[in-house]
Amino acid sequence: PSGITSNATELDLSENYITNISVKSFSNLRNLTKLDLSWANKNHAVNIVANVFKNLTKLNHLSLTGNCLNETPSNLPHSVEILELNNNKIILLDNSSFAGLTNVKKLFAVMTKLEALDLSFNNLTRVPTGLPPSLTMLMLGSNKIPYISEDDFHGLHNLKILKIQGNCPRCQNAPYPCVPCQKTSLGIHPYAFHNLTQLETLHLGRKLIDLPECFLKRLISLLTLLSSSTLQHYIFQKTLQKLQSLRTLHLEGLVFQTIVQDTLSPLYGLRNLSALNLGTNFIIKSDSKIFSKFQQLKMIYLAENRLYPSPVKSIANPSDGFHQRLDLSISPYIKPHTDFAYDVSHSLIKQECFDSGRVLILSSNNLFFISPKQFEGYGNIACLNLSGNGFSAALNGTEFSSLPNLTYLDLSFNKIDLAYDNAFIELQKLKVLDLSYNPVLNMSHNAISILTTKQMHSKSLSELQFTDNNLGTLWKERDGSYEMLFTNLTNLTILDISQNRITKIPDNVYERLPHNLTKLRISGNSLTDFKWNRLKCFHQLQILDLSFNSLSHVKGINSNITQSLTFLDLSHNHIFHLDDGFIKGPKSLTTLSLSNNKLTTINQSTLLSISNNQIKTLFLQQNPFQCTCYSFEFILWIENSNVKIPRLTTKVKCATPENQKGRALIYFDINQCVNDSQAFQIYILITSFIFAFMFVTTVAHLFYWDASYVVHFMKARLKGYRSLNSPESVYDVFVTYDTRDPHVSEWVMKNLRVKLEEEGETHLPLCLEERDWPLGVPLVDNLTQSIQYSRKTLFVLTEGYVKTGVFKLAMYLAHQRLLDENVDVIVLLICKCFNLLS
Repeated sequence: PSGITSNATELDLSENYITNISVKSFSNLRNLTKLDLSWANKNHAVNIVANVFKNLTKLNHLSLTGNCLNETPSNLPHSVEILELNNNKIILLDNSSFAGLTNVKKLFAVMTKLEALDLSFNNLTRVPTGLPPSLTMLMLGSNKIPYISEDDFHGLHNLKILKIQGNCPRCQNAPYPCVPCQKTSLGIHPYAFHNLTQLETLHLGRKLIDLPECFLKRLISLLTLLSSSTLQHYIFQKTLQKLQSLRTLHLEGLVFQTIVQDTLSPLYGLRNLSALNLGTNFIIKSDSKIFSKFQQLKMIYLAENRLYPSPVKSIANPSDGFHQRLDLSISPYIKPHTDFAYDVSHSLIKQECFDSGRVLILSSNNLFFISPKQFEGYGNIACLNLSGNGFSAALNGTEFSSLPNLTYLDLSFNKIDLAYDNAFIELQKLKVLDLSYNPVLNMSHNAISILTTKQMHSKSLSELQFTDNNLGTLWKERDGSYEMLFTNLTNLTILDISQNRITKIPDNVYERLPHNLTKLRISGNSLTDFKWNRLKCFHQLQILDLSFNSLSHVKGINSNITQSLTFLDLSHNHIFHLDDGFIKGPKSLTTLSLSNNKLTTINQSTLLSISNNQIKTLFLQQNPFQCTCYSFEFILWIENSNVKIPRLTTKVKCATPENQKGRALIYFDINQCVNDSQAFQIYILITSFIFAFMFVTTVAHLFYWDASYVVHFMKARLKGYRSLNSPESVYDVFVTYDTRDPHVSEWVMKNLRVKLEEEGETHLPLCLEERDWPLGVPLVDNLTQSIQYSRKTLFVLTEGYVKTGVFKLAMYLAHQRLLDENVDVIVLLICKCFNLLS
C-alpha cells in the first residue's frame, strides 16, 4: 500500500490479497527491521520479483510463510537474522539459495550461527544436506520425504528438537490435502538417530511400520516422544525402558481396552516421567491402583475413553494388555503456539489446573455417576477434570472423599444436580469449581430465572461464572429475596454476571455482594446507571467490567470508591459526555477503556483528572470524534501526554465535519485554531459584515417605500414631470370600476374619459372594460392584459366596489406588477358623491 511513512521500522502485511510485489514496493522503507509477508495472498501464489528486498539494509526479520514459493528470493539483505520460509512449495535448497546471509540465526546452510530451521509444509522429497552443526531445532513436517537415511542428521550433535511428522501420512482420514507415498509408511534407517544424543523432543508422526528395534537406543536425553505409530509391543517395551530422561509420553490411540498390572510395566523404571497421556484408547476398565507406582507423575490423562463407573464384564483382556496393533498418538499436554499447522493436536489441560498440582483428566468418558472408589489409587490429586461425562446424579458430599487435597474441580458440560446442601462439603481445600454449561445448574448458560434456594453458601469457592442467565429477573422480585444470592460466598474473588439481562442493580445488592471481590464483570447487560459510591466497601476490587451496557453518562468517580481499582472497562456503551473531573478518585487506576461510545470530544477538566491519575493506557477507538477547533485542547493533550492510546492512528478517527470524516484525529491540523491575530481580524470582518447586512436589510424592509417615494419626489422636483413612455404599453391608463353601478359607469364614460382622451394638451388613451374588452375572453385574461399593457392602473373606488372579487383580483395583479417591475403603476380614486351626480 502507498502512503507508508519512510521511518517505519516494522511492517505487517500478513493475511492479505497481495498478488505481486515489485521492486518499488519497499524502495522508500529503508529503515525496516521487521517485515511480515506471511500468507500475503491468503495461501495463494505471490509473485516476488528479484532484488525486491535488496535496499532493506537494516532488515533482520523476514517472514515469507505461506506464499507458495518454489524457490527462495534472490539478493536478500545481509542483515537478515531470522528468515521464515515454512508452508511454501520449495523443492530444492542448496548453498546458493542463501548466499551472503552470514548473520542468519534461524535458517540453515552456510550460516554457522543458525539455531532453528522450519521447512514444514513444503514439497521437500529428502532431508536437506549440509545442515550446520549449530542447529538446535529442525522441523521437516508435512513434506514428501519417504525415507530417513543414516547420514541425514549426521553432524547435528546439538539438535534438541526434531519433527518429521506428516511425511508419508495416512491419507484415509487426513484433515488436510494428502498425497500418499509409494510405500506404505515413512522409512527410517536403524542408525538415523544415533548421533542425536542431545535430542529432547522427537515427533515421528503416523503410520510407522516395521521400525528397527534399536532406532531410539541412543536418545538418552529424550524428554518428549511424539509418535502416532503402529509399533510392535516388544519394540515398545525395549525402547521405552532405555529412555530414562523421558518426561512426557503420549500413548494416545493405542486401542487397548483395559489397564492391568502388566500394561504399563515398561514405564515403571522411568523415574523422570511426569506426563502420561492414555487418551482415546477405548479403555473400558482401568485398575487405578496401578498409578500408585507412578508417584512422580504430574499429569495422568485418561480422557476420551469408555471408562464406566463400575467394572464391565465380557471385555477383551489380552495377556499383555494391548491390542494386536498399538497406535501411538502424541500431542503435547500444553498446546504450543503455532502460526499454522494441520497437526492432530489439542490442549489437554488448562494452565490453572496444571499449576494447582497433580492432575487427573477423566473428561469425555461414561462416568454418569461417581463413587469414592473411582479415585482410589491415583494418589495426591489436586486437579480433577470430569467434564463431558453426562454426569447427572445429585452430589451428597461423599463422592470426592478419597481426594481430600483437591483444589480444582471441573464438572463442566454435565447435568449436575445440587439437590443436597452438603454437595462438595468433603472438599475443604477446593478453590476453583467449574460448573459451566450444566443445563439444570444455577451457573453459566442456563437461562435461570428462578431458584429454589435464595442463597449460595461456600467458604472455599474463589471464582463463580454466572453468565447468560436471568439475574435481572431474580433481582426484580419485590421481596428482595435474591439480593443475598452471593453474600455467603465468603472467599469469592472473581464474579462474572455478564449477559444476565440486568437493567438496574438494586441498591441493597451492591452492599451484599462479597467484599473480597478482585474482579467483577457486569458486561453485556442493559444498565443505564451505576452507583459508583457503592463501591467503597470493595477494598480489593481491581478489575471492573461494565462494557456492552447502555450507560449514557458517568457522574464523577470520586474518592469514596475503592482505591484498589486498576482496570475500568466502559467500552461499547452510549456515553456521549464526561463530566468535569470525570475521575477524581482511584489513584491506582492504570487502564481505562472508553472505546465504542458516543464521545465527540473530551473537555479540559476531564483530561486534567486523567493526567493527575496513574492511567497508563486509554482506549478511545470507534468514537465519533469532532475534528474542529473545539477539540483543540483534547488533541494538544494527546500529543503531549504520556498516556498510551492504542490504535491512535487507525481507529481513533473523525466523524465530523464531512471533509474530515475517516481521518485520524491526531492528524487534524491544529494550526488553524491557534493563529490569534488572523482569527481576530476574521472575527472583526465577519462581525462587521453581519451587522452591516442586518442593518441594511432591516432599514430596507421598514423604509423601502418611504425612501423610494422621497427619491422619486426629489427627481420630479429637480427635473419636472416627464411622461414614462414604454414601447410595451398600448394604453396610458386602465380604468377599473364598478360596472354594475350605473352612476359610476356614467361618470367614467362621460366625464373621466372625455377629460383624459379628448381635452387637454396631451391625449391619454384609456382602457375601459365596457368599451375595450373583447367578448368571450375570461375575466382573468382581460384583467391581466389590461394591466400589463397599460402604464397605470386607475382604481375608481366606491364602497360597494372594494368588496367585490374583481377589485381584489385587479389589485393583486397590479400589486404583483409593482413588485416585479418596481414601477409605480397604481392610482387610487375614491369617490363618494355619485348620488349627487345623478
